[in-house]
Amino acid sequence: MFEQVMTGTVIAATVTALVRLGIGHRNREDPCHVDVAQLMMGLGMIAMHVTPSPLLAGPFLVLACWLGFRAAWLRTGSHLHHAIGALAMVYMFAGQQSGAAGAPLVTAGHHHASVTIAAQAPGFAYPLLAWSLMAYCALAAGFAATDLVRTPPPRLRSLVELALSAAMAHMFLVML
Repeated sequence: MFEQVMTGTVIAATVTALVRLGIGHRNREDPCHVDVAQLMMGLGMIAMHVTPSPLLAGPFLVLACWLGFRAAWLRTGSHLHHAIGALAMVYMFAGQQSGAAGAPLVTAGHHHASVTIAAQAPGFAYPLLAWSLMAYCALAAGFAATDLVRTPPPRLRSLVELALSAAMAHMFLVML
């Protein structure tokens, strides 16, 4: 049941990011990097469900580089945060082995999952990196949750961030 709820929240968050970008386009606004990063992250999680492939790490590597350069140029934490999120997606995709599609989006690793992650391979660096990324995603979900309880009223971007970061933290935790 928990897996289906997480899958539904990932799909809802992805649709929300897409709608936000569509509204911005209709209003002739430049796309916000937050909405682009959230859309990419949601689409990536859906892609892990539909067609797990290590080749899908490429677009996230490009996104991570673009956001990293923007973070360095503009000196913003938001760009850096989303660059780290994109690198977490690169890590997940790069470690995948093709498998049967159709499992819940947030299931990873172990014997019954559709995604097998390289962090389970021998060596110390990969599990340490996976634990670090899991902790980062869990903290990001916590910070997004605090945004929801503050006044003024909660922001939709924080709700999307909470759903996606919590799902990524869960994916990392399950694979470890």
